[in-house]
Amino acid sequence: MHDTYILHIASWYPHEESPYEGDFVDRHIRCISTQVCGIVYFGKAINKPIVKMQISNYENCKVYKRLFQRAGSLSNYSKYHALANQDINTIIKDHGLPVAIHCHAGFPGLSLSSALAKNYRIPLIFTEHSTIYQQEKLSIKEKLIFWHLNKYISKADIVCPVSSAHSESISAKCFVKKINVIPNVVTNPFFETLLKKSPSPSKLLHISSLDNDQKNIIDLLKGFNILKNKRPDVSLTLVGNSNITLVKRLIKRHKIDLLDIKIIGPLEHTAIPKLMTEHDLFLLWSRYESFSLVIAESWASGLPVLCNESGGITAENNETLGHLSKNYTPEGLADDIDRTLNRYDEFDITEIRAYAQKRYSEVSIAQKFGDLYNSLSIL
Repeated sequence: MHDTYILHIASWYPHEESPYEGDFVDRHIRCISTQVCGIVYFGKAINKPIVKMQISNYENCKVYKRLFQRAGSLSNYSKYHALANQDINTIIKDHGLPVAIHCHAGFPGLSLSSALAKNYRIPLIFTEHSTIYQQEKLSIKEKLIFWHLNKYISKADIVCPVSSAHSESISAKCFVKKINVIPNVVTNPFFETLLKKSPSPSKLLHISSLDNDQKNIIDLLKGFNILKNKRPDVSLTLVGNSNITLVKRLIKRHKIDLLDIKIIGPLEHTAIPKLMTEHDLFLLWSRYESFSLVIAESWASGLPVLCNESGGITAENNETLGHLSKNYTPEGLADDIDRTLNRYDEFDITEIRAYAQKRYSEVSIAQKFGDLYNSLSIL
C-alpha cells in the first residue's frame, strides 16, 4: 500500500547551473510538505550534457530533477514534456497515484500538470509567482509564455496567487475557476535572529535580482545620491545573486558616487537573516511585484521597510511597519528615507516581527495549505 502524497510540478527550482533559481519555491513546497508528504518533479534544459535523473530525499519530501541538454526553445518545451511523462510514470509506478497535482509557477509545468490531473481525475492546484500578469510590455517570448498560461490556467481547480494584488492582476487577464490567496513563506531563521535597533540609524539595505527593468535600481541609486547631501552618514548595501555587473555599469554610466555603496553577492539565503539585523531600513523601489518575499523577511527580522506601491504586499506597508511612498521619483525616495530615519525611534521592532509571524511564518502558511487541501477532500 502506498502513502498519501501530493505531486508538486515545479517550473522553477534550484539546480546545478542556477542554484538560486526558484529557491523560494523549494521553501514553499517544504513548508506544504509538513501537512502532507510531497514528491517534487522539476525538469530543466541546461547547457551541460544530459545527466541521469537526480533524486534527493528531505523530511516529508522527495525531489526528482531531470536536467537535459539545451536546444531551441520549442525543442526544449517538447523534450520537457516527453521526458517528464516518462519520469512521472516511473514516480507513479514506485509511489502510486498522488491525491492531487500542485503546480508551482506556470511555465512550462502548467500544461503538464493539467494533463496529468485530467488523466488521473485528481484535483489541480496552481500556485503562481510570476509577475508577467503585472507587466505592461511583454517581449515576444513573454507573449508566448502568457499565451500558454492563459490557455491552461482555467484548468486548475484552485489558483493560489501569492498576494491580493497578484490575484487582481491574474483575474483581470485570465479566466479562473476559483482563487485562494496564500502568501509565500518566511522560514523560521528570520524569526529567530536577535532583534537589534540602532541608536543612530544610517544603514540602508536592498536585496533583489537587481534587474533594473523590474526593480528600478537606477532610481534607487539616484535617490541615495540625493539623500547623501542631506545625510552624509548614510550607507547602502545592495545584494543580488545576478545582474551585479550590470548594476556596476549603470553606476558608471550615470556617474553615481560609489562612496558608501556596497555591492555583494551571490549570497546564500541562510546568510540573509543576520545581514538584515545589521541594517536599519530596507528599501524597495520596484515597478511591479507579485509578492516581494524580501519585504516579509525584513519584517520578520524586525526591519522597517520603505517602498512604493508596486504590487505584491507593498500596499500592506504603513507607518508602523515602515513607510509607503507616494512620490515615485528619486527626489521622493530621498525625502521619504530622510523622514523615515528621523522617526526611527517610533518603530516597535517586536511588533513588526509579530506582524510577519502571524501572516507569513511556516506554521501560518502550512495551515493555510492544509485547509485548502481539506476543502478539496484529498486529506
